[in-house]
Amino acid sequence: MSFSVAVPRVLARPTTLIAAVVALLAAGMMVGLSPSQADPQPGSPGSAVGGTRSDETGKTLSKKDGAQKDGAQKQNRAPAARRLRRNYAVATLNLEKGMGVSAMRHDIREVIRGPKTTVIGFQERLSSRRALRKALPRHWRLLMPSRGATGMDDNPVAFNMRVWKLKNAWPKLLASKTWRRDSGRMAHDQYGVVGVLKHRRTGHVIRTISFHLPPGIHNRSTGGPNWGNGDRVKATWRMADTVRTVKRRAPKRQQFIAMCDCNVTDSKDHGSDLVRGKITKPLKLDTNYSVGGYRPGWRIDYVMAEKRSRFRIGGWRSFRHLNTDHPGVVARFRHR
Repeated sequence: MSFSVAVPRVLARPTTLIAAVVALLAAGMMVGLSPSQADPQPGSPGSAVGGTRSDETGKTLSKKDGAQKDGAQKQNRAPAARRLRRNYAVATLNLEKGMGVSAMRHDIREVIRGPKTTVIGFQERLSSRRALRKALPRHWRLLMPSRGATGMDDNPVAFNMRVWKLKNAWPKLLASKTWRRDSGRMAHDQYGVVGVLKHRRTGHVIRTISFHLPPGIHNRSTGGPNWGNGDRVKATWRMADTVRTVKRRAPKRQQFIAMCDCNVTDSKDHGSDLVRGKITKPLKLDTNYSVGGYRPGWRIDYVMAEKRSRFRIGGWRSFRHLNTDHPGVVARFRHR
């Protein structure tokens, strides 16, 4: 049996009001004790009051200081590999005549492996196109002049297709009748290939060419030309004129880079008739020797690059434990 007790009308309204007041007080206490409101964390939305923020020590930061701090934190969090991925390396390599695929593959891998080389300029690749293609990694592409006449030297350029995108390429006659072979029977021509490559990550565009100057053109005692081989010196001038033309016709946004077996010792090139006077100085080019300090050897293999660019040669390395009779010279380009 249950009994219902009726609450007097006089007491019903005060009881309702008291319950409402108690509910409001409880809600206010819960909001006041919320962790996000009671102790806002640095950098959280609740910590910004009137355009200011607080750091870990409780010091108030302005909007400008807070933005600078956020930028520094993001930069520190970026992995070093991602920041360095913008840089690249270019090599020059003169492979000896008669080398097999395995020997060329060994030398190419040595040059690529250490400094992460992505562009290589070869010199004097006579009748070895198929072997050179087989010696390159699969993701590399070989730019070879389309000419095929007997008695001609090719100076191809190879590049890593994962890093560079080919925009344009064309063959270029560097000089005709440059010098005779050791047999003395035949004067031959020098062909190069001009390659315009675009970096897939940075959008940086380079115009590359590889060439080979005649041997015996440098008198290391006087620092000038060896006039005993006057025909070779004149062929050098014609080739230098062609290189200057390729550079000067390039748009300003394209960085000019040349790879060369120049047969001129850099430290003893004192005149104005060889590499320094005909190519690097008038074109305002850096070389691996001008920026990278001293290295032992004849110093005749060059990587040249335009100074007026956001990427400059920052150092270089010489690889000497190769099958070929020339060192592989790698120049490292860094964003300035």
